[in-house]
Parts: sequence; structure tokens; C-alpha cells
Amino acid sequence: MHLKNFLKMTKTNNILIKLALILFLFANPAKALDNSDLVIGEKDSKITIEIYSSLTCPYCAKLHLEVLPGLIKNFTKNGEAKIILKDFPLDLSALNAAKISRCVSKEKMLEFLDRIYLKQSEWTRGKNILEINEKIKKISSNFGIGDQKFNSCLADEKNEELILQSRIEGSKKHSINSTPTIVINNKKYSDNYTVKDISKYIEKIK
Repeated sequence: MHLKNFLKMTKTNNILIKLALILFLFANPAKALDNSDLVIGEKDSKITIEIYSSLTCPYCAKLHLEVLPGLIKNFTKNGEAKIILKDFPLDLSALNAAKISRCVSKEKMLEFLDRIYLKQSEWTRGKNILEINEKIKKISSNFGIGDQKFNSCLADEKNEELILQSRIEGSKKHSINSTPTIVINNKKYSDNYTVKDISKYIEKIK
């Protein structure tokens, strides 16, 4: 794809999702989210690690694929912490991918996200959102999402509401304006995004 066309498509996607957020804010007051986010670890753990990500963000892919596995191993296996993966879509493509992720069974959701991030450079490229949706559909077909279910997930207003609420919550509660952003026990983490540095921080607040 030519850079000019890619930038034009990205700009359009951003405008669309910003418009959706504005309309959603006017129509729906802020409210508590239901338990639809993927939670890794024991729900009553003392430490809560929230990771706000956009599925089209390359830095989010790096964090998910290179850092998250270490955090899971170091802190969720022993019950010290739970990790909550939060949606913060930056464009329409990320919003649609997030919608589909919530239609995958909770048992396979992490594996689906792994695949989405691994294939990010492939499915995020397209002439338009319809082409990108087809690429997301191809990935999701390996996770029990057929054509009919895929289309119903994209059209599910409740599904979209949960994702937009997640972004609104992150913006209002933690002043998040970029991804990825890590929040640990309701405090925005601002050090290096490495397993070593995050682990050091968690050890200090245990």
C-alpha cells in the first residue's frame, strides 16, 4: 500500500472511532463495566495489573508477546497478582478486532490475542475496513468463529458498548491517551515496560 493511501485510511479510521466515542458519551453516562475483560489469575489477588492496549498498536504487540508471558509466569501462577487485559482501541480496525476477541471463548481468548498480535502486520494492511475485516475473519475462523457469528459480533451494539466504555474508563480514571499503558493497583506505571522493571515495581508494593 502507498504511504499516502495508508495515512488517508488511518486518518479516516481515527475520525470514525472518535465520532463513535463522542456519540457514545452523549448517549450513555459513564458506568461500571461488567466482567467482560479477560482476567488472568485469581480474581481476589492482592495486586491488580491492568494493561490498556489497542490491537493495531505495534508497541502493544511487543508488550503482549514479549513481556506479558513473563508477568503471567512471575505473578499469576503463584496467586500474587491478576492481570486484566483492557481494550483501548485507537482506530476502527482495532475496535473491530476487539469486538471479535470478545466473541471467542474465554478459554481461547488469550490464544486469539496472541495470534492477532503475531499477525498484526498482515491483517492491519488493507485498502479499506472491509478488506481488513476479511483478514480478521480469516484469523478468527480458527477459533470457532464462522461467517454468521463474525458478522453478528461486529453488529453487536452491547459488544461495542463494552469496548468503548473500557476506553472511556481508561481516559477518565487514569488519564490514558496512548497505548500500551499499564496500571498497577489503580496507579499508572511509568517506568520501563520490561519484565524486570515491572517485577521490581511490584515487589516494592507487595
